[in-house]
Amino acid sequence: MIRYCYRNVGRHLLVFTGCLSLASACFGQRRPEDELKMPDPQAITVEASDGVPIRCSYYPGGFIETPSDKKDKPKIEKKPGKEVVPVVLLHGWEGSRRDFDELASTLQKRGHAVIVPDLRGHGDSAKVQLPNGEAKEFDIERMRSTDIAGMLLDVEAVKKFLLDKNNLGEVNIELLCVVGADVGAIVAVNWAAYDWSRQQLPAFKQGRDVKALVLISPQATFKGYSLTTSLNHPVIQKLLSILLIVGEEDRTASREARTIHGRLERLREVPTDPKDADLVYLKPNTTLQGTKLINVAALRLPDVIAFFIDQRLVRRSSEFAWTERTSPF
Repeated sequence: MIRYCYRNVGRHLLVFTGCLSLASACFGQRRPEDELKMPDPQAITVEASDGVPIRCSYYPGGFIETPSDKKDKPKIEKKPGKEVVPVVLLHGWEGSRRDFDELASTLQKRGHAVIVPDLRGHGDSAKVQLPNGEAKEFDIERMRSTDIAGMLLDVEAVKKFLLDKNNLGEVNIELLCVVGADVGAIVAVNWAAYDWSRQQLPAFKQGRDVKALVLISPQATFKGYSLTTSLNHPVIQKLLSILLIVGEEDRTASREARTIHGRLERLREVPTDPKDADLVYLKPNTTLQGTKLINVAALRLPDVIAFFIDQRLVRRSSEFAWTERTSPF
């Protein structure tokens, strides 16, 4: 047992008493309590431009979990914040951010920063504060295409939160990935088209950040809200990396996804190396769709999505260098 550690400072003698843990600290060794831990998800609220508060779960990135020699205790390694991929997860109709708990955790363990909003009318975002101070609750049954289109404002508010994290050096917004399930997939495609249609300013880059989409059981239209027009955007047609997943046993869902895939496939070149494929179509043999599909443990789809992000974003991160994105206005 080491009892003392001494350090001379000028004419003074500082005496530190303690046991081995204190001595280890004096010699610069890491104590057990200093070991890295995977951060817990944080409950945050962002506000859409029309005043709707959007409740979210945020999983901080930059922490990679790998197996270790210690039984039941994985090793946590840190990666630079400016290399962290930010991922937005958009749930399906009548769903909530809790539907993505497994996927969000899996992606966080790969080092990514993940934010999962409750889209308006869903989960903890079912109420809105009116200008007169009264609270109004969304009636999901009465929501129509214009109400669903308002979800684009929810995603834009989430993007602003991630921009702040980018400017703090905690993520690289240039590596943005958006994952959407059923109606969330329509929102993801439409928002990606909007992100790439922003007017550019001479001294400030606006938008053009989303580089990959994961569409789970995508639908062409829902309650009149459609992704058809956005599929014609040249960036979505040819440039964005896209992963489509659908349960093949459901004929209606399979037909919808097959049509979307066909519209994208005919405009893209087939890569010589499968690892370079920027359009991937997965069809597990199941009738399950949306978040229910990706939460089937046997299919291991969260790992598949993580691999897609690693191949299409992490592996190509040098192409999308981090830059500070502080607005001049």
